[in-house]
Amino acid sequence: MTIEEIEAFMAVVEYKTLSLAAEKLYISQSTISQRIKRLEEELGVRLFTRQPGQRTADLTSHGSDLVPIAQQWASLWRDMYTLHTSSSKTLISIGSVDLVNNFTFVPLYKKILQNYPDIELAIQTFHSPEIHSLLENRIIDIGFVFSQIKYPDIISRPVYREKMYLITHEESDYYSEISTSQLDPRKEAYLRWGIDYELWHNSNWNNSHHMVTVDTGSTLIHYLDKPGNWAIGPVSLIRSMQKTDKIVCYNLKESPPPRICYQLTHRYPKPSKRNALNVFEQEVEAFVSSNENICRFEPWMLE
Repeated sequence: MTIEEIEAFMAVVEYKTLSLAAEKLYISQSTISQRIKRLEEELGVRLFTRQPGQRTADLTSHGSDLVPIAQQWASLWRDMYTLHTSSSKTLISIGSVDLVNNFTFVPLYKKILQNYPDIELAIQTFHSPEIHSLLENRIIDIGFVFSQIKYPDIISRPVYREKMYLITHEESDYYSEISTSQLDPRKEAYLRWGIDYELWHNSNWNNSHHMVTVDTGSTLIHYLDKPGNWAIGPVSLIRSMQKTDKIVCYNLKESPPPRICYQLTHRYPKPSKRNALNVFEQEVEAFVSSNENICRFEPWMLE
């Protein structure tokens, strides 16, 4: 068994066809086919079902069983191969949504960089589905999202919860406990905060047109510079806005569902990074417990 055979197997698992997997690995289709055949011969089992006229290569039961083993094998091989190039620092690659990276966790990241000189952070911002996929393929080491997608080798754990508020210019004629029926959707800067939020939003405004639709929390602020314009967002975003802009927030009579942040980790973390990841997770716990803007997650919050 070689790393080339394992990489060929994992590429076909990810891209579903031999041709596309070969393209991604920059090898010919005949080469990837030979590597898969050798691997099957070494293991004595069929890994894929390939019917005449069928483009996709579907995993057999033996193939499905091999996936987590192959991931671990490849991870250990890469760690062993790069021992001579490893530095004194351990790199943790973080993939998070915009709100976490640019607002909520900024103090946490700064604290880790200050207190742990042997840890280096690579902080990248993605949408939730991308983060799940990147972690599954070991491109990142840890992720933070607001929605869950089931992957067999990803462990998802809720870590904190934030309440959602009406956000508006301080000269707007809005007030605490205002009803959603008194908010004009044509003046809303809308961000789809998640499935639960979207269901709540549609039940209150019935899919009405918005002033503008954005895809990140950091973009909302640009459209709240005039009285009457409004948006809905979590408290960590609001606190950041209030540092430089004339922004206020109010409770809504019909409360939006709170945002629950989930920490994603791989079931089989890279051995060389296990200690650094444990330190990072401990700092996340401490930060969540002490931050006044967010609430430590408790199981009853899902009830």
